[in-house]
Amino acid sequence: MNILLKKFQKKQALLSPLEQQVLAYIIEHPDEITQSRINDIAEKIYVSTATISRTSQALGYSGFQEMKYALIRHMEDEQRQIYHPSKDLTQLTARVQFELDQTLKAIEEDSLETGAKLLAEGQRVEFFGVGSSFSCCFEAARKLTFAGRIADAREDWDELRIVANHLTAKDTAVLVSYSGETMLALEYAALLKENNVPIIAVIGTKNSPLEQLASIVFHVEVTNGYYGEIDMSSRIPMHVILELLILRYIESYAEK
Repeated sequence: MNILLKKFQKKQALLSPLEQQVLAYIIEHPDEITQSRINDIAEKIYVSTATISRTSQALGYSGFQEMKYALIRHMEDEQRQIYHPSKDLTQLTARVQFELDQTLKAIEEDSLETGAKLLAEGQRVEFFGVGSSFSCCFEAARKLTFAGRIADAREDWDELRIVANHLTAKDTAVLVSYSGETMLALEYAALLKENNVPIIAVIGTKNSPLEQLASIVFHVEVTNGYYGEIDMSSRIPMHVILELLILRYIESYAEK
């Protein structure tokens, strides 16, 4: 059973009997869920589409489609290389080197220049990162502030929502997300896009929903790593991309 399904299972006690029936089917038939419409599932397990939607919402999604997409992404992630953390420094060094090599190879010079220009032109630069991605944002905002820009990274989710709602086309937003499908990150991105705010996205997964909302995207290579159920995946490649953007801003704009 993959990590996402285990997380679903932990919410079973919070569901009604009918919702538990839906959850049981999702856990037992994840492949079928990813290839089916909500009406098909409703007919098979003799519940209403509304019950399936409520179950999806109880699991933390806006509805069946978002839950289905998250399941697809996590099943695809299972096919990616997974490492198991150990005290072996050789293994750790090799993994980090691989991630950095792949991340740096994917960088396009034009994108780096465009990203630096957005950092320079924004009246304010706000960094958005939830969970493990926040540390990347906090460090980048601090460095950019010392480089002369008005920059900030906030940890409180409600505060981030308010900021996203008040930024304008004259500002710049930087979103950092490993999956590119975190509900809060997508919510903030939707608000920013509605306000025509330029969005720089640093994402660890290709073809994610967040990518569709961003003005410019930097993909990073992150190897899935779990110690039991603890996500030990590195955020080092994200730190590197943000640092390169800030260095390019300093070289091209701050020093002139």
